[in-house]
Amino acid sequence: MTNVKDLQWEEVPTNWALCFNHDCNKCDSCLRYVAGSIVPRELTVSNCVLPNAILNDGCLHYAPTQKWKYARGFSRIFEHVLKKDFTSIRSSLTDYLRGKRYYYEYKRGEKRLSPEQQEYIRQLFSSFGYTEECFDQYEEAYHFSCSNRQTS
Repeated sequence: MTNVKDLQWEEVPTNWALCFNHDCNKCDSCLRYVAGSIVPRELTVSNCVLPNAILNDGCLHYAPTQKWKYARGFSRIFEHVLKKDFTSIRSSLTDYLRGKRYYYEYKRGEKRLSPEQQEYIRQLFSSFGYTEECFDQYEEAYHFSCSNRQTS
């Protein structure tokens, strides 16, 4: 099995489909299978990937065990923002992050920013001429994506 000893059950999303298909040739590198291998004893029911998902040496629900570099918080960058730019930047970020509530949760670091979100924010600040570090801190964590439908 892939060396994913640092994965903690608390990191696995509640709706994440687990896999127990040890006959799959990709199980050792699949996050669904690795998550299934650390299920706590008290859990007796869960969503799971059925054996029919295995097709032509691949799986429809394969999810690679990869870590992403997430960012938390972007409050420090605003220390450098000029008053004339503040409203425009905040408005753009609020729209991009889907509203004021989420804007503030991301700004305070309560929610993690994906690499894609980080790039958008960097480019936004850069378009106003700000090149300082945008984010308060970084962390690496496994990427749980339900949209990873592939057969390879």
